[in-house]
Amino acid sequence: MACFTRERPVAVPPRRDRLISSMERGECFLAYRTGEPIATLTVDEQADPEFWEPGDRPDEALYVHRMAVSRKAAGRDVGAQLLGWAVDRAAAAGKRFLRLDAWKTNPGLHLYYLGQGFVLVRVVDLPHRSSGALFERVVQSPSCGR
Repeated sequence: MACFTRERPVAVPPRRDRLISSMERGECFLAYRTGEPIATLTVDEQADPEFWEPGDRPDEALYVHRMAVSRKAAGRDVGAQLLGWAVDRAAAAGKRFLRLDAWKTNPGLHLYYLGQGFVLVRVVDLPHRSSGALFERVVQSPSCGR
């Protein structure tokens, strides 16, 4: 992965306002390869309260949102590189976990995250949400003293 930068997004309805806000807060990133943007993700401390409960200790994690890789870059482990970068970012922030939620009805995506070192925490089935499969990856062990 060549670099991660913060830039204003090209119009991406219907989530354009969310993307612009997260970029203005320095939480949305673009990945480039040979000068072309090939992927994006948002990494922040925003635990979705419909998914992550107080008992989950939401403040002990960073959260990945809206990860996407262009079709041109598919099959090149870009997603794995993005997630590895996000794990490093979470560790640098002193967090214990990197978390995300995925579509409940996409078992292929669930397998992908399991293969990236995440574990399925639970599935929250809310009728008004497509997402709800909750995954987390340990960033640091409490015993390692980081």
